[in-house]
Amino acid sequence: MKKVRIYKKYERFWHWTQAVLILSLAVTGFEVHGSYDILGYQDAVLIHRNLAWAFMILIIFTLFWNMVTGEWRQYIPSTKMIKAQIEYYITGIFRNAPHPTRKTVYNKFNPLQRLTYLGLRVLIIPVVVFSGLIYMYYSLIIERQIGTPLEPIAYVHTIGAFLLIGFVIMHIYLTTTGHKPLSAIKAMLSGWEEMSDEDAEIALEENLKVAMIESRKSISGKGSIEKEHMFEKAFEEATDSLGIETESTRLREKLLESNVGYFRINKDGFYEEVNDAWLKLYKCAIKEDVIGSHYSLNRTPEDKKKIETFVNRVLSGETLSGERVSRVCTDGSIGYYTVSAKPYFKDGKIAGLEGFIIDITEQVKAEMELERKLEMEHKYHDFYKKISESEGVGYFRIDKDGFYQDVNDTWLKLYKYNEKDKIIGKHYSLSRTKEDFVELKKSVEKVLQGETIPFGETRRHCKDGTVGYHTITMTPVYEDDKIVGFEGFIVDITAKKEAENELRKKQK
Repeated sequence: MKKVRIYKKYERFWHWTQAVLILSLAVTGFEVHGSYDILGYQDAVLIHRNLAWAFMILIIFTLFWNMVTGEWRQYIPSTKMIKAQIEYYITGIFRNAPHPTRKTVYNKFNPLQRLTYLGLRVLIIPVVVFSGLIYMYYSLIIERQIGTPLEPIAYVHTIGAFLLIGFVIMHIYLTTTGHKPLSAIKAMLSGWEEMSDEDAEIALEENLKVAMIESRKSISGKGSIEKEHMFEKAFEEATDSLGIETESTRLREKLLESNVGYFRINKDGFYEEVNDAWLKLYKCAIKEDVIGSHYSLNRTPEDKKKIETFVNRVLSGETLSGERVSRVCTDGSIGYYTVSAKPYFKDGKIAGLEGFIIDITEQVKAEMELERKLEMEHKYHDFYKKISESEGVGYFRIDKDGFYQDVNDTWLKLYKYNEKDKIIGKHYSLSRTKEDFVELKKSVEKVLQGETIPFGETRRHCKDGTVGYHTITMTPVYEDDKIVGFEGFIVDITAKKEAENELRKKQK
């Protein structure tokens, strides 16, 4: 599930203020009517009159706000999908049928709600307000000898009040039919609506489309420079009006169950503890074969000096993360990983270091392939054919406008998609936050100018709402010596980032 920002601040303000005013008007109004005696007739009349003026002022301000912001479009009636909506409320809601319409920031109301709100604003509220004004100033009408009897006006005002109360009761009932009984009420309090991942993605896409249309209008007739930044402007507007909250936990236990290798080394450089993931990365079968051995024994000659410097810095009190080193496994093969570590203490003194290692062997191999490609000045076809078939590397191809043309199975797996058709034709920005998009767009612009971006790091928002991290390589795609897009690969480094974050938290 995701939380999507649907309701604006003023929208929530007038909604709850209106609710309080209507209920207060009902309480005082029915006392004036003679239904009960709580405040006393004179006080009830005075309070009811002041509340009525406050209600009318709120209506005026809200009408003005709706016109200025364009929110009035939300209330335009439509008969499209109205039959499906009625069937949903009559039977579908009781058998957990899917909702026939999607809620977004630009389409908050279903067809039945639009018709109801139209009737409320065009009929019920005007009747209550105008009959109330006549009721309030009836003495002036008598003085002018207009001769309108009071009784019919009182009946009309009372009927309007009953209709308004009926609307409130039905409205409260329908708020309990959301994802959870109180989810709609919480959404109107906080502005964030809880949605399924699919609905949240649709909401973001619609926001983006509307923002792009507005951007096109604003740059109509202007030069190419403004048009080049059209999508960036649209994306900023969309993310300003709609945010997505994702809930994620990065607990140490989760990390240790993944491919994150844990180790603890004493101040003399000998292993005191390793976990099963560490053993697997080094292709060791028995922990006892490792405990008591020195950390330098499973290093290449080139990396011995590097890891020694790393260990000495940690033993001097530093916390380090992201150092890339190689390892010699027990079967003689060479692997690569990043290491993060911090000192651990006994009796207030540094007794050694502990940390995590994250395997990046696939990433390093891919980088080596890219380096060979660049050195040999090959075209992209053979290289990317090999990469796109890799199980450890995600492949993508994007056109010059930023829309996906192709991805491989590993890419889909990393972004938590089941089908390629769900992503082809989508813009790469839809899996980014505003800040991530701006940074990535800078790299994209360089690639579309002919540069190759070798080994960047970025963050992704997956379809299930989780956040992942990966390295990314991008290179331009040519057709007839013209750049028509770019392609590249991604290698997951989520576990590495989570381990580093965990280590920083532990240090703090």
